Amino acid sequence: MSEVTSGWFDARVVTGAHPAGLLPATDVDALATHLERYAMSGALVSAMASWLHDPLTGNAEASAVAQTLAHRGVRACWTAVPATPGELRSLTALVDSAIDNGVAAFRIHPLSQGYSPGLLADLYAALEQHHLPLCIDSAEISWSDLTTIAAAYPELPIVVSNLGYRKLRELWAALSAHTNLHVDLVDFASHQGVEWLAANGLADRLLFATGLGVRDPGESIARLAWSGVDDPTVRLVGSLNAARLFSTGGAV
Repeated sequence: MSEVTSGWFDARVVTGAHPAGLLPATDVDALATHLERYAMSGALVSAMASWLHDPLTGNAEASAVAQTLAHRGVRACWTAVPATPGELRSLTALVDSAIDNGVAAFRIHPLSQGYSPGLLADLYAALEQHHLPLCIDSAEISWSDLTTIAAAYPELPIVVSNLGYRKLRELWAALSAHTNLHVDLVDFASHQGVEWLAANGLADRLLFATGLGVRDPGESIARLAWSGVDDPTVRLVGSLNAARLFSTGGAV
């Protein structure tokens, strides 16, 4: 399988351990083993703590992992929350700090963390200005809110993850209306969904990602490796789209 996956970039890895999860914690060694086993060019890593505990402390954890594995092409993905006294002074300052630290993208968890996506307007504007992608699980936001953000910030790349099953109708409406929307392969469970997007000219909006730390990576690997798309499309989804969005310099 490593020959098949050689050069792919994993656009979603979560470091840490889920308190209710059945998978072991994903630490630096586990991520390094993942990259080595499948001969991947790198990964985008966020922290479980940023999602379930303390966003800013978790961001530091993600950056520490990324720094340790920078030679393996690992980049950090930070989490943002609304600016609140005692927690976060400014979303614009957070993005500036992320750029200084080589962060490649941001993730938000509005449902899990209890706030409206509309409170992050400063974040969206700053990310759009600096061409940093915004990542979000589909369960964390309504399609209405998602497409409202996509329309208001048309130069902001947005990556939807954990799509689940029977979501292609909603996905098609969103992707066809907003060229800045993308989707990754974490729990992309629709039958032949990869082939369907490619056949409809949307392979450039699809990113390989495993969700290591919250999902078994074999799901996404098999989904792309055993798909019916041609080799150039596999390379596009496996690494080239990530290289364009995250400036990874991934394999071509």
